[in-house]
Amino acid sequence: MTQVEALAKYAARASFADLSAQSRQQLPVHILDSLGCCIAALGAGPVEACRAQVADFGGNGPCALISGGNANPIYAAFWHTALVRYVDFMDNFLAPTETCHTADNFGVALTIADYVGGSGRDLMLAVALAYTVQSRFVDHANFMTRGFDHTAQLAFSLNAAAGKLLGLSEPQIADAIAMAAVSDASFAVVRAKPLSQWKGLASAQSALGAMNTLFLARRGVEGPLQVIEGPNGIDNLLHMQIHIDWDKQGYEGVLESTIKKYNSMIHTQSAVHCMVELVRQNKLDPGKVVSIEANVIRIAYDFAGGGLYGVDKVVRTKEQADHSLPYLLAVALLDGDVMPAQFEPDRIMRADVQQLLKKVSVRPDQEFTDQYPAKMPAKIIVRLQDGKVIEHEVQDFPGLASRPFTWEESVEKFDRLTAGHADEGTCREIKDAVHSLENIQVADLMALLGRVKGVGARH
Repeated sequence: MTQVEALAKYAARASFADLSAQSRQQLPVHILDSLGCCIAALGAGPVEACRAQVADFGGNGPCALISGGNANPIYAAFWHTALVRYVDFMDNFLAPTETCHTADNFGVALTIADYVGGSGRDLMLAVALAYTVQSRFVDHANFMTRGFDHTAQLAFSLNAAAGKLLGLSEPQIADAIAMAAVSDASFAVVRAKPLSQWKGLASAQSALGAMNTLFLARRGVEGPLQVIEGPNGIDNLLHMQIHIDWDKQGYEGVLESTIKKYNSMIHTQSAVHCMVELVRQNKLDPGKVVSIEANVIRIAYDFAGGGLYGVDKVVRTKEQADHSLPYLLAVALLDGDVMPAQFEPDRIMRADVQQLLKKVSVRPDQEFTDQYPAKMPAKIIVRLQDGKVIEHEVQDFPGLASRPFTWEESVEKFDRLTAGHADEGTCREIKDAVHSLENIQVADLMALLGRVKGVGARH
């Protein structure tokens, strides 16, 4: 049995009864978090381009869309994945040298659960299954260090979950996964500086490709089942052997997933949290700041501090700003928070933050790195003109898997994300529906999501 066939068997045997009580409690928290991200993305320029693409090519299919309308399941999955990813505020899985956005799986799970007329329990199981599959590929393989993007693993997780929801046979699920994996690999240069808008849309492209192979597999098209271990397969590309014992895996991936407290890339969360706490505890005059020093884990330095993935010498766009520790720490000092408002074009270009970010230096700390990913320490040192030095250090942030969000914390974040994007009554009904997900149909949730129109969205 190949690795892909073993994965297909694992996916096909999944049932809601396999989920622990703790997972059943956390799944609505992560699903509400994902929906908040979806709603907050409505109206953004690149997202509107995706909506126009769906309108032109998605047909008038059976799948309801967030913000209204219908499309075929392939383009509906594309649309929902673009929404959940674009704001870059969704959850993650953290491994020592790799990462992924587990919520990249949400759009497909939501779409196919709606397509098959599924229940809230079906949606929960699909999310749990997909989160687990993608996470296992992250912690068992070295995709990113070999130059592949973390969206590459979606070929495995999306079709495992969607194949289960569609009721495909084990061979059909295996074929769908194999075809997607061999054809839709993406490269880590997506995350290199200077960042482009594709950073927020690459996973939607993965969803589009995976759903195409999914329905081809349902029609009997066969794929290369030795995509991992075969000649010139993924093992060869990664220079390692991927072996995941799927017979011994549960479906608890959501419990390992980390929710973002702040609207910044995941590895910067502790540093931003550290700065927010420092500002809350000290009255600072930004004009008197001489320098800001940040000690962070190596992977935070590599992604956002000028390390492996480079540095943006000029920060002008949302994509650059949310992956730039100098910008994030400067705006956190000035505004006391990092939310979508901190990435509005006029905020990014304002003189106060542009001047302050030039005073920020970032360096990797080996002691901090050794504690990651169980902890994510960070230390901020602010030096003032009068010679005063203010220091603050944190070990983690609210939302880390060891410090998971509560339902109440998820509601607070959802309310902040959706403010101005949907009326309060609709948002209240959405929250109630997600909280009662085990007892409703996905169609009921989609009817509510179809009423959300967003700010400036064109339909």
